[in-house]
Amino acid sequence: MKVSIVLPAYNEAKRLRNAVEKIEEHAKALGYDYEIVIAEDGSTDGTDKIAKEIAEKNPRVKHLHSDQRLGRGKALMNAFKNCSGDVVVYMDVDLSTDLRHLKEIVSAIAEGYDIATGSRLMKESKAKRPLKRDLASKAYNLLVRLLLGSKLHDHQCGFKAFKKDVILEIGALAKDTHWFWDTEVLVLAQKKGYKVKEIPVIWEHGGETKVRFKKDVLYMFFQILRIFSEEIARSRKFFAFATILAIAILLFLILTTGIQSFVESLFLIKPEFIGLATLFYVLSFLLRGFRFKYVVEKLGEGTSTGFSALAVSIGQTVNVITPIRLGDLARAYVFKRSGVSYTCSLGGVAVERFFDIISVAVIAFFCSFYLGTRNLEPIYGLAFAILIVFAILILSRMQNFVGRIMERAKMALNPVDGAVLFALSSLLWFSDIFVCYFISLSFGGVNFFVIALAVAIGNIVKAIPITPGGIGTYELALTAIIGLSQPYSIAFTIAFVDHALKNVLTVILGMLALSMLNLSLREVRG
Repeated sequence: MKVSIVLPAYNEAKRLRNAVEKIEEHAKALGYDYEIVIAEDGSTDGTDKIAKEIAEKNPRVKHLHSDQRLGRGKALMNAFKNCSGDVVVYMDVDLSTDLRHLKEIVSAIAEGYDIATGSRLMKESKAKRPLKRDLASKAYNLLVRLLLGSKLHDHQCGFKAFKKDVILEIGALAKDTHWFWDTEVLVLAQKKGYKVKEIPVIWEHGGETKVRFKKDVLYMFFQILRIFSEEIARSRKFFAFATILAIAILLFLILTTGIQSFVESLFLIKPEFIGLATLFYVLSFLLRGFRFKYVVEKLGEGTSTGFSALAVSIGQTVNVITPIRLGDLARAYVFKRSGVSYTCSLGGVAVERFFDIISVAVIAFFCSFYLGTRNLEPIYGLAFAILIVFAILILSRMQNFVGRIMERAKMALNPVDGAVLFALSSLLWFSDIFVCYFISLSFGGVNFFVIALAVAIGNIVKAIPITPGGIGTYELALTAIIGLSQPYSIAFTIAFVDHALKNVLTVILGMLALSMLNLSLREVRG
């Protein structure tokens, strides 16, 4: 058996010689034939010259050079393909992991395991690192275990060994090419049934690191969401359940309010109010496009209001037909085709979510407080308002946790920009409210503040990804709120027509946008 030890090196001129010397010392003790491969990745500090010099003097050292930065994952895969060993090992140049564990991970492969990985988070491990990085790592790995079903404790330790044929197969399936590559490979390996052994290690923080804490760590959190979303999207059982649940809720509301009453109420809807609501809702997509254009420009890139409106309508369409917010990723894909980076577009979505939460909270608070004081019960109104804000914050943390992290990392807006985005977001929510209010005019009009509160609550509930496009849950929330002041048959009819109109128009606009941009729905969902 031959062992190939890969050292990914980017601007490691100060540490490379020492690392190679120490690794070779332990490699000789393995009892196997070995080679050391320096995967030098677009360095600019002379690392390439040092690596070349080491390789020329030592026949067991191979130097692989890339003129451009490939990223951790891509550089490793390129190195593995050029390794001659049956077992490939990689470790970080800082040698944070005690090299006495090299024999352990190689022996694990020799014993029949497909992958062996060091762990800093097992009970037997001894790891020294800054508190904030330790907490971030524990939170990150906990999310991987909870959301992606991994049974491992530590996914990012830079000390791993693989059977070469296994890592070439799994690596070809991994989509990430940078820091998240380690996690994605381990998750894929477990799902494919490969044997993975986790080994507790002695580990000490190496000081300098290429990981930019705020940007790269938060990027990896978003990658967890990416895989989680992909898995849910592939689950036909989940989609079937979500669809059945949506239908069941609608049938429950129809039967509860009475089929005859519901049908009679539908015939009371006046075409002129439907037309006005339609016009208002269609025009709101221009406002959505302008808002996202504004955000993208503030994040350092550019787009047009028209293109942004088309991309947003495509994203909203995907959201309507799936029980999770895949539309945000679909929108990012559309923008990527026009030259806007994923980082910028996804960061822009996070900014939107942040201001949506704030504006909805403000609208819900003042509407509930106003309705409470109008009934001469200000204490109850205030208490209700506080509960609504609390619910919004809880839901936002559940549904948009990663988005909010990205927003904090990416959003560099001054108070003026913040005020502009708050105003634009509030206008969008009021346009959503007015669509529902116009429909209610068919029944003589419902108190505007009741409609505003109902739409706000409906969209909060809709954010919980349990039915496609929030169908059923949205109608249930609106019926409950409007039904406090109107017969439930009328309340449900308003809710049903409001949501149906918005969803139908969204899909029509989305399909038109796909056609205009020469895209297919299957492509953007994929």
